[in-house]
Amino acid sequence: MIDSHIHLWGAEVAGAHWLAGERTASIRRPVGLDEYASAARTCGVDGAVVVTAEQSAAETARLVTVCSPAPLVRGVVGWADLAGDIGAADLTGLVGIRHSVVSEEPGWLRRPQVRAGIARYARSGLALELLVAARDLGDVLACAVDHPTLVIVVDHLGDPGRAGPAAETWRTRVRALALYPNVRMKLSGDGVRPAALEVALEALGPGRLMIGSDWPVSSLRAPLDVELGALVALLDPLSDAERAQVLSGTAVDSYRLTA
Repeated sequence: MIDSHIHLWGAEVAGAHWLAGERTASIRRPVGLDEYASAARTCGVDGAVVVTAEQSAAETARLVTVCSPAPLVRGVVGWADLAGDIGAADLTGLVGIRHSVVSEEPGWLRRPQVRAGIARYARSGLALELLVAARDLGDVLACAVDHPTLVIVVDHLGDPGRAGPAAETWRTRVRALALYPNVRMKLSGDGVRPAALEVALEALGPGRLMIGSDWPVSSLRAPLDVELGALVALLDPLSDAERAQVLSGTAVDSYRLTA
């Protein structure tokens, strides 16, 4: 298994506004690789992809430095300014970059400066990872259309709603995204429920889905072994080959990892 979505952070990130509040008190502290490795030891994890939790070039550089000598880390997804001029130095040691679109105003992905930046970045051959709400999936679709060779990884299944109009909008947009093979999704976060997984599997298939624990954020719900165990259990109806795709194959393909 490759856990395609874990976070590590230092004291600076621990003080970020999104970690404020009583609910996140237990992870409002530095979180290191040794802690994850200890928790993952009995979970069948062969490798992990570290995803930055901070839109900061300094934090990205720190993660590359920390993770580069670690055999457990198969890749680092960092951050670079998509609205700026991304150079080779900004991407050194990375398998992709991530942007928190949910932190921006609606329509951010449609801004001319951002679209131009994505067009330049697409030539790098690295993946573009996006943390989005269901409201943004139409913009993700436009990006996939514009850049068919750019692998786009949507975190946390793109924020599926539980019921009602929001859930129906999500289902419609996921099915539209499925027409573009460069779009992948992560089975990660608290939105992975059987109904949402059924839609994602039907639309994208196991070859475009990958498992991710979202640790240590997921530890607010359950220990790592319980979180990953619940996700793996959802894959029981799949064949062995299909399960292998979700558990490792899609991550290897999307981030061009060493198998």
